[in-house]
Amino acid sequence: MSALTASWSKSRTTQRRIRDLLAYLLLAVGLVWFIFPLVWVILSSLKTFQDFNQIPARLLPSELYLGNYPRAWNSVPFGIFFLNTTIIVALCVVGELVSASLVGFGFSRLRFWGRNFLFMILLSTMMLPFWVTIIPRFLLYKEIGWTGTWLPLIVPSYFANPVYVFLMRQFFMTLPSELDDAAKIDGCNELGIFWRILLPLTKPALATIAIFAFINVWTDFVKQVIYLSQESKYTVAIGLAFLRWQIAQGDPVPGLLMAATVFTSLPMIAVFFIGQKYMVRGIALTGRTGT
Repeated sequence: MSALTASWSKSRTTQRRIRDLLAYLLLAVGLVWFIFPLVWVILSSLKTFQDFNQIPARLLPSELYLGNYPRAWNSVPFGIFFLNTTIIVALCVVGELVSASLVGFGFSRLRFWGRNFLFMILLSTMMLPFWVTIIPRFLLYKEIGWTGTWLPLIVPSYFANPVYVFLMRQFFMTLPSELDDAAKIDGCNELGIFWRILLPLTKPALATIAIFAFINVWTDFVKQVIYLSQESKYTVAIGLAFLRWQIAQGDPVPGLLMAATVFTSLPMIAVFFIGQKYMVRGIALTGRTGT
C-alpha cells in the first residue's frame, strides 16, 4: 500500500512539474512576442541610414550610432512638447483621481434612492464609442471658445471616467463597513470618513487609475490633434507625427523616428514599472466583493 501511495505521489509530482514547465514555456514565448517590437525599435534607433537600406534587413546595427537621438530631439521642439504634455498629464491625473474617488465613494458607501440604477446608467455610457461623440464635443467646445486650448483635454477628467469609478467603487466595497461605524461614533462625518479613513486605504486603486490615466493622456493623439492648432501648445504625441511629416518632406531617416519613439516612451515605461506592484494589487482587489 505504501509503495502504491509513493508511486501515485511521484506521478502527481511529475505531472505538476510538466505543467509548470509548459506554463513557463508559454510565458517565455509570450515575453518574446511582446518585447520584440520594443527591442526592435531600440536597436533601430541605433542604426545608421545605410543599415536600413541593406537587403535582407538586419536586426543588429553595424555600429552603435547615437547621433539619431540629438538629431531627433533638435528636429522638433520636443522640450516644449514634453513640458506641455507633462502639465496636461498632471492636471488630468489629478482630475481622474479626485472625481473617480469621490463618485466611487458615493456609489459604494452612501445610501440614496436609485443608487444602483444610476450606477448602471453610468456603466452603460462605456458602451458608447468615442467616435460617436467626437463631433458633438468638438462643436460644443468650439461654441464656448475652448478649441485651440488645453481645456477640452483637461476639464473632462474632472467629470469621472466610468471605468475608474467602477474600480474605485469595487475597491471601496472591499473595506469593512465597521470602519465607517467606528468613525461615526467618534463624530466623523461622511467627508471625514472618506478623506481620513477610507481614502488612505485605497492607494493600490489610486495608483492603478493614475497609471492608466497617465498612459492614456500621454499617448492620446486624436483628441490632441483635433483641439490643438498652435505649435506652442503641441504635445509629445503630435510631436512624433510632426517629426514624421518633416522627415517625409526631406531625406527619409527612419532612425530619427525610432529614436524619438524611444525617448517619448521612456516616461510611460518608468511610470509602469514604478507603480506595477500597486497596479496589480489594485486590479486584483477590485474583483472581491465587500459589504
